[in-house]
Amino acid sequence: MLEKTGATPIVADKGHPMSWALPDGAISRFGRGCVHAMAVSPDGAYLAAATQIGLWWYELATMQPVALWETERGMLGAITISLDGRLAATGNWDGVIKVWDIQRSTCITKIVRPGVKNPHHGTAIQSLAFSPDNQHLAATGSRCEIVYTWNPRTGTPLATFHDRQRETRSFYPSLPRPVAFSPDSRLLACTAPAGTTDGPDVVLVWDVVTGERIACLTEQPSFVRSLCFSPCGQTLAIGSDKGTVQVWNVKTWEQQRVYQNYDGASRMSVCYSQEGVLQTLENALERNTVVVWDVERHEKRYTYVEKEWEIDEALFSSSSHFVVAGGKEWAVWSPGDTNPRKLPHLHVGVPNSVAFSQDGKKVAAGGYGSTLFWDIANPMQPPTFFKISDDPQAVSVSTSEKIHSTAFTYDENTVKIIVKIGEADENTTPMTLTLPDPEAVVTAAAHAPLRNLIACADSKGHLYVWDMRSGDVRCVLTHTLPLEGNWDDDKISRLIFSQDGKHLVSVPSSSGTMANLWDIDTGKENPEFRVNRVDTVAFSPCGHKIACGIATEIRLWDVNNCRTLLTLPHGPTNGNPRALAFSPCGQYLASGAWWNRGVETEKVPIRLWEVATGENIATFWGHPTDVQDLAFSPDSTLLASGSFDCTILLWDVKSVIGS
Repeated sequence: MLEKTGATPIVADKGHPMSWALPDGAISRFGRGCVHAMAVSPDGAYLAAATQIGLWWYELATMQPVALWETERGMLGAITISLDGRLAATGNWDGVIKVWDIQRSTCITKIVRPGVKNPHHGTAIQSLAFSPDNQHLAATGSRCEIVYTWNPRTGTPLATFHDRQRETRSFYPSLPRPVAFSPDSRLLACTAPAGTTDGPDVVLVWDVVTGERIACLTEQPSFVRSLCFSPCGQTLAIGSDKGTVQVWNVKTWEQQRVYQNYDGASRMSVCYSQEGVLQTLENALERNTVVVWDVERHEKRYTYVEKEWEIDEALFSSSSHFVVAGGKEWAVWSPGDTNPRKLPHLHVGVPNSVAFSQDGKKVAAGGYGSTLFWDIANPMQPPTFFKISDDPQAVSVSTSEKIHSTAFTYDENTVKIIVKIGEADENTTPMTLTLPDPEAVVTAAAHAPLRNLIACADSKGHLYVWDMRSGDVRCVLTHTLPLEGNWDDDKISRLIFSQDGKHLVSVPSSSGTMANLWDIDTGKENPEFRVNRVDTVAFSPCGHKIACGIATEIRLWDVNNCRTLLTLPHGPTNGNPRALAFSPCGQYLASGAWWNRGVETEKVPIRLWEVATGENIATFWGHPTDVQDLAFSPDSTLLASGSFDCTILLWDVKSVIGS
């Protein structure tokens, strides 16, 4: 085991961190991907953060990034570091595990978890663990209680551990399946369902050498959140989702002690310190509070509270470091600290919508619970955060430079709109519009900034168009839904205004319901437009053309002549077109795909089309998963793509289309 004073050497990446691993054609990246898992090196020198775009290494003392690995695919959900600090293992959402030589910063083994028959489900790696002697690497995955082990240096399969009498859960596929080795590397602990139906877990303990199951620990109050053997190997601690910690004697397999009553805590993660003191990290109160407890003394050691945001991840390591990835900042406690070091980070949420400011100097991104403003010239500078509510937010920009943010709650009947100019006062009170029908709930909303209009769809298929200046309903439209009232199955999922605010398209969630085109001034539907299986829609700047993303194609439709102009193929291997944007000049159309499981490509395409000819003049490959939204800069030279990987990429369009 490494001494605490001996730092694990990592080859640092050179240049600007936001330029690391930029894809061809991209000139900048905003955001570093949400944090899904973390690990601290045994010497306490580095923090490894697994994100959608790759594995970030931070120097723990300064929390400055030093390297970015595994960007070829990204989509990481698990990370572990060997006890001697020489190896790291990452697992992604596709079921691929890579083992890394930390000192050389190279991948030495690639492993694909077997047994996943359906590529659309059950692929994600959720938990990884090295045996202390580095002879075994264990992994568990989504929707499967089988634990596989391999030789970490060669990738050779060693064994599988599975009680065949216990069925895989049909629900709760995202619950973690923790796995832990004993200090002598002889025992392996993992979880399994208590019976053949969904319910509390049991903990199974296996002999790694013989493959024999030597214990089945029942009496778990709920799903098991974490497992940890004590450094002496005499006890096994189990943390559950009901705020309970159990300690079992390894020799007799009898329950030795139960700890509970942690101020309403729900998710308990257990960890023994190097000195053998049992600590637990608990999440409570809607994921905005984490507390480290000294279990035996029942004392709080550290507490972190997010006042406005959810906590992405939190970790208490065996080296007694406590790290929290909050909504906007890192909080780090080192051994002996009473107060944390707090530093801003760029691991922000999903940009569901993106827009440029009219001067082209900022990119606005609307996400879940916040709107962010990025300075294009300074991608390393933390964005300005602005929050309306905890709901999804969409951004749009008017010609007067005002940036509008619209938020609505799916299970309520109100829409909130706020207008900001640049980085205006964050205490601005939003305008709230309430549906006339108290029994209906909001399912979609859109904003037409040039005409100060807000459109809102309710669960019964009614479309309300409000005048923002007066707050009055300008018109009420009705989109017929076959399953009216059952908005979970059939609802208006998207509303899109033309840029001049004269037309509105309503897109249903059900493939059996047509998208409708509405004339706002007359309140009438265009019956010629009705298109089935529409995923997304974009209007040309003049409002005369509509681009529709339909399964494996893009259809260009002429509003004036009511006819299809072009059909652009968008093959299934490239993902369905779910994001569309016309350039301000109207000559180009950008389309972004969603990830299609089972395809061979490791990135999703963003295609640039010439509108007049339908020619695909360029394709950008950069995001590892769904492209949520696209936006051109006012001069049509840049393209911003917001992705489910929690980043925005800026693409150089000028080099493709010329001056």
